[in-house]
Amino acid sequence: MKRGQIPLIAAVALDMTGFGMIIPDIQTRAELFLRAERWSLPPGVTDGVVIGLILASMFIVQFLVSPVWGAKSDHLGRKNVFVACTLLSAGAMAVYALAGTAAMLFASRIIAGLGGANVAVAQASIADSTDGKSRAVGLGYLSAAQSTGLIAGPFIGGVIATAFGSHVLGWVAMGLSVTGVAAVLLWGEFSQNEAVATRRKFGFRPLVREFPKLLPLVLLAGSAWFALATLEGTFGRLLNAVWGLQEFHFGLLFGFESVVGLLVQGLLLKRLVAAFPERGLLWTSYILQGLGLAMTPFVPNLAGLFAASLCYAVGVSVANPTVNGLCSKSVAEDRQGEVFGVLQSARSIGFMLGPLIGGALFDRWHALPYLVAGGVCLLVAFAAPLAVPHAETAPAPG
Repeated sequence: MKRGQIPLIAAVALDMTGFGMIIPDIQTRAELFLRAERWSLPPGVTDGVVIGLILASMFIVQFLVSPVWGAKSDHLGRKNVFVACTLLSAGAMAVYALAGTAAMLFASRIIAGLGGANVAVAQASIADSTDGKSRAVGLGYLSAAQSTGLIAGPFIGGVIATAFGSHVLGWVAMGLSVTGVAAVLLWGEFSQNEAVATRRKFGFRPLVREFPKLLPLVLLAGSAWFALATLEGTFGRLLNAVWGLQEFHFGLLFGFESVVGLLVQGLLLKRLVAAFPERGLLWTSYILQGLGLAMTPFVPNLAGLFAASLCYAVGVSVANPTVNGLCSKSVAEDRQGEVFGVLQSARSIGFMLGPLIGGALFDRWHALPYLVAGGVCLLVAFAAPLAVPHAETAPAPG
């Protein structure tokens, strides 16, 4: 990894930490707002569905704009688009800090969705300066930064929300994003293939038509992200309903997963990629994810939750950078921004549907979303060997 990429990876970690900080808080905060405001909901629409919509609104917007941002970064430069997206993320956190109604929570998530392509742009930048199996390793470092934020963030957020309240939480999250922007502007170096000058259609369909080997990998990734979103969208409610645990314990478990992710992606992934075929890594990692999810609602205590989290975290830490690297290698070098924009949209679909379906299932039976999500991961595991042989390095442009 080049020294100039460290500020980029740090900026992703900071921004994702800010995003992760609100995960345990927004569920309980939205529930309180809805109870106080007494929304008139249509028959069959529960508070859980509305909370799911609040969580999903960011990903609905992100799904629409990520391919556009990804393609624009191929033309306008990675740094410019990354900075713009991260500043939008900071603005979303400011709105969250000021929020006094459920509608303002919606607004903060929509703004966050508009800036949600910064990770895709960072992935494209890493792909610009790597090739072959080193791409999976480079993306693994970035994925470790992302995972650290998404998983350590809830721990930090739980502590801040408990000690100082939700408003302070929002301002701290905003400050982290702004700090990341400053680091990138001052010290960041972005490698990019600047040969892209032609105008062309961008988005999922044009890219898949040109590189059909990409489609099965994107479907795998989107399905696995749906499972993850089902967990994150209901986990706070599950902890409280089954074990009487609070935001602090939510953060503690996610902090543990963060440490596991760092160890796997920072120390083990390079050796695993060198020693085992990628299809085998995907099969094993998705099996671990499925088992971890399915056992979560049935464990008897906090120790059991840590065991389920270990199983799940190892699987996620191997699967995400591996499938990202395979997707990157399946398209031409001058289309990296687009492919990661498309992957971000697939992630958005998963995170759009996960909270909605998970929230509705949770209202029926607390274990149901975890059984469904675990089943999805097991299906993905057995589909992975069929998809991976189609992923080959695309020909160079021209």
